[in-house]
Amino acid sequence: MTQWTDTLWPRTDNDALTQSIPLHQLQCYSLPFGALGFTSHVLTYYTIACLWFGLKPLWPFHKIHNTKLDLVLGGVSVVVCIVMSVVTMVKCRSTWQLLVIAVWKMSMSLLNGLTALHVAVLVVRKGEEEEEEVRYRTAAWWVMLYIPGMIAGMSGLMSLVSKVASHIPELLGLTLAFYGIIGASLVVGLLSMGLICYWGGGAPEKVALTGFVVTLVLFIVLGAFYSDWALGIMLDNLIGIPSSDASGVYWTYFVAKRLTLFSL
Repeated sequence: MTQWTDTLWPRTDNDALTQSIPLHQLQCYSLPFGALGFTSHVLTYYTIACLWFGLKPLWPFHKIHNTKLDLVLGGVSVVVCIVMSVVTMVKCRSTWQLLVIAVWKMSMSLLNGLTALHVAVLVVRKGEEEEEEVRYRTAAWWVMLYIPGMIAGMSGLMSLVSKVASHIPELLGLTLAFYGIIGASLVVGLLSMGLICYWGGGAPEKVALTGFVVTLVLFIVLGAFYSDWALGIMLDNLIGIPSSDASGVYWTYFVAKRLTLFSL
């Protein structure tokens, strides 16, 4: 316990730092983080990408067939992940940062589950007829549901990071790397637009829009990874192994989120 507390709240002369959030309140967080959270997000992104193209996640060279099982898998995944997220929110109600991070993770689960449901509905309605890829990609609109949750969660995460980053070099380096990548993408987009405007030719508006979209995609994708490792560093638990009292919620959420991998 001493190592855990010393890593999260390094001993400094600033007593306000250690008093801002009691350590026992930080133990309320019961959703995947660290290496396990990172693995979960990789699988989630992979599953969503496959579904957007109407492909079976476990057999990506085959199209999803007409099956109502996918409706069940998507529905169960959504319901169970919501319940586990709400349980974590209730446990973390005294620590707003972790509460909104749980909201963020729930929004990711909704994106995953609702994408599977959306694609399953398209397939069931169409039956055995050949489906155009563009129809599957309409499920991508569920990303709009994810973005508000991510913004809320990122605000909570950065509140925690700002309290300890200057005392934990690994966390500071991770944060600088994350925002460095996002900033570099934005700068490249702006420079490209400026050069096109200066030299003439091309469509600077399209370049600016492309740069913005690329930056937004990087922020969305890498933001989840950043949160996993940032929480792992702050909690001195890079693997993300849950405590005994949180393992039930943790693994139930983890498994429920994987159900959409079995879309047929």
